[in-house]
Amino acid sequence: MPGRAKDVDTTTAFIRSAVDGRVEVVINFGPLSGREATLAEVDRLARRLVDVASDVRAHSVRTHDMGPETESIVHQVVVEAEAPASATEAVRLICEDWAVDCAAERSVEPLGS
Repeated sequence: MPGRAKDVDTTTAFIRSAVDGRVEVVINFGPLSGREATLAEVDRLARRLVDVASDVRAHSVRTHDMGPETESIVHQVVVEAEAPASATEAVRLICEDWAVDCAAERSVEPLGS
């Protein structure tokens, strides 16, 4: 992309915790797609993760933060899965790739663009 810094970190999936054979990944879905994840998309993510993890739980989270002069709405997807420590990064990468695929398929442009 012209004019874009080459060292910008575009990571959207982050490992929140990985202990005792469980990994939790938070995916910042909104900034990438401009919308919430659909139920079908969350289901598709869980099905992808079953290849490397067992007992997968994936859920969409919509958080509203408000103050006297600010307001924000954050769209995230949280994944909890049983996986060996050796699969932690694989779980994160599957989540990252899924988010990119979803955004490529359907994104909402910000207002005023």
